[in-house]
Amino acid sequence: MVFSIRTFVVFVLSTAMVVAVMLRAVKAVQGLQNSDETAFLAFPLAVMIPALAFSYLAVRRGMSSQEGVLMQLGTMIQLLLIIALPQFALYLALGFPVVFFAGGDF
Repeated sequence: MVFSIRTFVVFVLSTAMVVAVMLRAVKAVQGLQNSDETAFLAFPLAVMIPALAFSYLAVRRGMSSQEGVLMQLGTMIQLLLIIALPQFALYLALGFPVVFFAGGDF
């Protein structure tokens, strides 16, 4: 039996990801105009790498268990939050392994 996330959910999360990346890009360019290069220099590591990981998870289909789908969805939401909330990104990244506890037995 093969499990996967519904296409509508992936579409909504992907749309939110694109909006978050665009907002962070605008803020990075605005920071350059105000002579603050920090957001622009951090953009590849803080935004592009999580966005690429999200993209990989969004196109991946066919999990062998429901727990796999839950972990995939949790990881996608976690990556979205890392990009959308830069002030909490470190805490979210450090708490990233907690996502994988949701699918396991305690």
